[in-house]
Amino acid sequence: MKKYKTHFCMVSQQAAPNLLPLLDDDMKPEQVVLLVTPQMKQQANYLEQVIKPRGIKVVQKPLELIDDFNAMEEQLIGIIDTEPDGEIALNVTGGTKWMAIAAQEVFRMKGAGIFYVKVEDDKVLFLDGDPTSHTLSQHIDLKSYIQAYGYQFREQSQPTGLPPKLRDFCQQLVLKVDSWQAAIGQLNNLASIAESQNSLSVQLARLPHPQDPQLNVLLIECYQAGLLSKKANVEVCFSDEDARTFANGGWLEVYVSSKLNELKRDGVIQDSPRLNQHIQRIGATSHNEIDVCFMARNRLHLIECKTKRMAGKGTADATTDTVYKLDSISDLGGLATKSMLVSYRKLNTADQKRAKDLRIKVIQGTDIRNLKSGLRDWINQ
Repeated sequence: MKKYKTHFCMVSQQAAPNLLPLLDDDMKPEQVVLLVTPQMKQQANYLEQVIKPRGIKVVQKPLELIDDFNAMEEQLIGIIDTEPDGEIALNVTGGTKWMAIAAQEVFRMKGAGIFYVKVEDDKVLFLDGDPTSHTLSQHIDLKSYIQAYGYQFREQSQPTGLPPKLRDFCQQLVLKVDSWQAAIGQLNNLASIAESQNSLSVQLARLPHPQDPQLNVLLIECYQAGLLSKKANVEVCFSDEDARTFANGGWLEVYVSSKLNELKRDGVIQDSPRLNQHIQRIGATSHNEIDVCFMARNRLHLIECKTKRMAGKGTADATTDTVYKLDSISDLGGLATKSMLVSYRKLNTADQKRAKDLRIKVIQGTDIRNLKSGLRDWINQ
């Protein structure tokens, strides 16, 4: 496979196909020329910010008159006419189909290399007569990936492990998902009340509904796992703020992360999953918080986790809001971004349909007993 000094890339909403060959040891060029339509100017700037630190010179070339095929061909001829023969290649993956056809014709007349990137397979296919394909050697890290789409971390968490006691506690919650759903809802409620009062303690009498028979059993498990500072009688006392957060549904996020860490060891995902990431568009002040996010097969994966009861007065739209949140933040990583909702409780029919319509994978109720295999299947789809 020949290595070219300059890559020409057509900037589009999908950054990964342009980035991957630039990271590959066998393909990395000395220079990249970004072909930029007026609509893609900001996207080109984001892409340049990711490419430059890797020691590659970046040049942006405006591409006007994109609705006139002949005029666009002439523009492209003018752009590459002074380039040395045999030293340039076109990455034809980006841009519109119209642009790709025009560029491919011009670069073929020039005798330049032409290639297409299959992100899902980590493959580069050559369209200039070379029958071989090339397997990309590098993966995009999470920070660089979202930066290429115009986002950044507001706060960056560190990968989180799960101590043995808490791992056993989570496994108990998963195994008893049928009988403990109501009790988990009441534990969430108690932790929420304590948090709203900026306290680590809350009276059991504060529960708005009669105490579930399984709640005492669950509270004993919480004490044995170190989440409570003493056995609960008339009062629940959380060990610290982290324990209170863990009891208030945070356990499911950490449990999901622990299964993803196992998949990382199996080589299924690229990097460590990140919890509770605050991500914002570059230059903006508002932000989104993502329960769990990670990279696999050079695609961004987003997961929201829910343990609270999603039915009844004041909560009927909670799952619906989560489903639409996942849909609204999918542009963090372009069209290839994949989203999932992990719910301790089974969703109602309407929310299941909304999730399906928005291409959001759902793992719910008793399905979480097979969470690792469910995650693996979703990643590999």
